[in-house]
Amino acid sequence: MKEFLLLLLAHILSDFYWQPTKWVQDKRDRSFRSPYLYMHAGVVTISSYVFLGHWSNPLPALVVGVIHTIVDIAKIELDKKGSAVGFVVDQIAHILTIALVAVLLTSTFTVSSDLFGAWLYSPKVLAQLSGALLCLSPVSFLVGILTKPWRDELSILMPDANDNLANAGRWIGITERLLIFIFVIVGQFSAIGFLIAAKSLLRYNDKNASGDIPPAYISKKSEYVLVGTLMSYTCAIVIAMAAKMFYS
Repeated sequence: MKEFLLLLLAHILSDFYWQPTKWVQDKRDRSFRSPYLYMHAGVVTISSYVFLGHWSNPLPALVVGVIHTIVDIAKIELDKKGSAVGFVVDQIAHILTIALVAVLLTSTFTVSSDLFGAWLYSPKVLAQLSGALLCLSPVSFLVGILTKPWRDELSILMPDANDNLANAGRWIGITERLLIFIFVIVGQFSAIGFLIAAKSLLRYNDKNASGDIPPAYISKKSEYVLVGTLMSYTCAIVIAMAAKMFYS
């Protein structure tokens, strides 16, 4: 279990936090010709090697890095539009790879518990840290892909609308998911209701402060925000409950 969680943590950090947007875009444009693809593979391999702590045997980390690169190339070639299905399949393939390597490691090796301290190697800490990181950037990507058709509809209805702060929605979603993740972990489900109520009041105020914005646009945007919020909350709750399964 420790091996799987350590490799999962390395994957989340490498794929979503240590991979600049410039690398992602260049990979999409040039596929296996992109030097950033192999730089990313190096980050995946090194982080997996460091997190596992098998200093005398780098083979597991190398396997993870090579298969990760093959999966990335396949995803780029088969999913040119960057669809939600492609994103999910890509992540499932990475997680299955991690699970397979973890199973092989468990049967032959013992992970040292003094690399980052005994506390980091506890399933509870690893599961909570991995779950919290999943709730942030990865879910933002997923919700963004799923809600893209409605964003396009809003832009057609009012192409010159400038009623949002730059990146505000993304950071609001990240903060909400992190709070919900914490609430579920500590068993405070009622606090989620207060969070939903607070956001509902804000959206009600937005709807009644229309100004020069067409009512149809306001109504559709409220529905768009509601859909995105429910998707975001659902993902956070599911991830938190899954994380608790590793140590409950």
